[in-house]
Amino acid sequence: MEPRDVAAPGGVLASVGLIRTKYRDEIAVRMATRHEAELLALPAATPVAEHTRTGYDADGKPLRCMVTILPGNRHKILYDVDTD
Repeated sequence: MEPRDVAAPGGVLASVGLIRTKYRDEIAVRMATRHEAELLALPAATPVAEHTRTGYDADGKPLRCMVTILPGNRHKILYDVDTD
């Protein structure tokens, strides 16, 4: 990736003065919908994890929400958590 490939260095939100200070992650494990199974070419009865990440500003206002579907047969979720 070249610098010219980045439309807004630091991110689009930061380029308009919106700063995320907190994220909330929600992970739900469930069976894939028929549409998801087709799009992801999943074997029958393969569960998925639905990861929803919402970013908030310092006042608690949501700024961004991202939903990612992770096929259960292809992913491992790993978190590092600081103790501070």
